[in-house]
Amino acid sequence: MIKLEIDKRAYNSILNFSRIIYKNAIINKEDLPNNEQIIKLYYKNKFVAKAIYDSGAPTIKILTLKDEEINKDFFYNRIKKAKDYRENVLNYKDTYRMIYAEADYLPSIIIDRYNDIASMQVSSKIIEGYSRIIFECLEEIADINTLYVQNAKKGDKIIPKIYGDKKFETVIKEGNAKFKVNLKGHKTGFFLDQRENRMDLENYIKKGDKVLDICCYTGGFSVHCGIKGAEVIGVDMSNEALKVAEENMTLNNIKHYNFIEGNAFDIMRDMINKNEKFDVVILDPPAFTKSSKDVKNALKAYNTLNYLGLKLAKRMFITSSCSHHIDREMFKNMVVSSSLRAKKEIRQIGGYRTQSPDHIITMTNKNLEYLKCLFFGVNNL
Repeated sequence: MIKLEIDKRAYNSILNFSRIIYKNAIINKEDLPNNEQIIKLYYKNKFVAKAIYDSGAPTIKILTLKDEEINKDFFYNRIKKAKDYRENVLNYKDTYRMIYAEADYLPSIIIDRYNDIASMQVSSKIIEGYSRIIFECLEEIADINTLYVQNAKKGDKIIPKIYGDKKFETVIKEGNAKFKVNLKGHKTGFFLDQRENRMDLENYIKKGDKVLDICCYTGGFSVHCGIKGAEVIGVDMSNEALKVAEENMTLNNIKHYNFIEGNAFDIMRDMINKNEKFDVVILDPPAFTKSSKDVKNALKAYNTLNYLGLKLAKRMFITSSCSHHIDREMFKNMVVSSSLRAKKEIRQIGGYRTQSPDHIITMTNKNLEYLKCLFFGVNNL
């Protein structure tokens, strides 16, 4: 196993609970491997950690601070600890994000649990090699009968595979709502990160409200509005997602809805031209940027989307961003700018909402925080 010496700054960062260091912290750069592998990190010739090194990534991900074997016991202990935290501290039961990468000391791994099935996204070929062991741990610890493994992002050389019963679908409960989940859907099959925000929105929906849900995917926000008696129009570019959204509406006995397939910007502009208005407008778009280089263009896209949404909103406006590189201040300033363009005064309702608590944000690993969600009351000037 390759031994790499790190500088003092990286050493102190690891001591202060950071689980990622940058490659420029390596002193003996001539020994950096040309492929992905598990390495040992040292400081002044003293063992510090085992980590995942990937020649194509700018960071090195810490696996363990012990000079221990990466085997079934290693994964079992971490998975059990992660499950216990979700169930005993956060009080989740059957559906939750069980593993969230560095937050659970398992970098490159995301596991979402839906009743007795689970989806795993993995971004490391090294970790992918432990997939069967991870499934065995999930079976023993959480009674998971199916694990679907896939790549975390395009370009990862991860071949999708299935372990266990090959059961891909289930129905989950989320507060008063029910949802059909398919492990072969987008990402891990369902967006659990907005769960608390979706449930909270029910407190502001009135029977008979007209609600516009932009980038509705499989109807997460739409269902929660519909079960409160709202008439919902959902918009998404994915025909497959909208088919599932319709199934979810039927599953919850919701009858007053319409889903539109198409480009959100074009559809909203057309609605504005027709002088349409909605009591509540919800924006939950995909990430407009995956790198810091495109932040400026992403902010322009968010600004336009929010401007259009506010032009259509009468009473309430909910807006989100899952772009990691757009921080809270950038996002809020963008929304303020959009409101001025739309000539709408907005009043923030509640605090700054973020991802559900099972998507753990540790104070020394801020890269784990990505979701921003704001609720506003709208004052039409």
